[in-house]
Amino acid sequence: MSAPLLEVEGLCVQLPARGGAITVVDGVDYDVAEGEVFGVAGESGSGKTMSVLALIGLLPSGATASGRARFRGLDLLTLRGRAQRDVRGGGIGMVFQDPLTSLHPMLSIGQQIEEPIRQHLGVGRAAARKRAADLLEAVRLPDPERALRAFPHQFSGGMRQRVAIAIALAAEPELLIADEPTTALDVTVQAGIIRLLDALRRERGLSVVLITHDLGVMSAIADRVAVFYAGRVVETGPRDDLLQRPRHPYTRALLDALPQPERSADHPLVPIAGAPPAPAALPTGCAFHPRCAHSVAECEATVPPLVHDGARAYACPVDPFHL
Repeated sequence: MSAPLLEVEGLCVQLPARGGAITVVDGVDYDVAEGEVFGVAGESGSGKTMSVLALIGLLPSGATASGRARFRGLDLLTLRGRAQRDVRGGGIGMVFQDPLTSLHPMLSIGQQIEEPIRQHLGVGRAAARKRAADLLEAVRLPDPERALRAFPHQFSGGMRQRVAIAIALAAEPELLIADEPTTALDVTVQAGIIRLLDALRRERGLSVVLITHDLGVMSAIADRVAVFYAGRVVETGPRDDLLQRPRHPYTRALLDALPQPERSADHPLVPIAGAPPAPAALPTGCAFHPRCAHSVAECEATVPPLVHDGARAYACPVDPFHL
């Protein structure tokens, strides 16, 4: 088997605070194979976005990252200056959560796509213009030539998301990070974006890290899934196996909270009790134990390690097979 395209080991991210640094990502491990869609799931505040911003050097001012993140032989966490800029955009593209705020309101769509093309590929203005039009066609945007002259506010949310994907693909990256690419879009537009990402990965051999809190979206496209809680990976494994046979109570709780068309009044939604803990006030032991219906004394006393069982891994001392 070939080496993974991306290998993350012991990733930790700390943010500055008045009382001292706060850990928001704590010892995260995962890898992404070539041509794979790797899903990262979890509630807001679980460390999903911070974990990928660390890879491309876009953490907030004063934040620090430690551990290893190898991409094509390079440790991303050690890159600085030009070397970091070459990878960011050139090797790894990113689609941010909100295309309305990530797209520049005063620059045309053409300018925003052509800039990374010229910066990373070193082509002239005419060649960059043609590639920009080809990218808009690739992301299924109608009338690419007209779209290049337009501005972000002239497009719907779904179309802006397609433009953001085109920008992320402009310099021919091998890995695309899509951070909540379907948030705030209606269901039919969400389905279109997911189909587009799946088509792009198949057509271009693209690897994708898909971040979402929506396990329904994850089930439609991801090959493998990692579930985050309070800055740690609590479960990981192949998509179908993980979603059909969860081994961590948090994963089980996320699945139970999903709306199901076939649910009856006798089987209502099952919300997860309480709220995720603040990074500065994590409970002792397993961070999920105050909200967990299966918690035992050991859960409160010690932080459970991630136990590997073939292609699966989970961090829970409770027998997983009764969940």
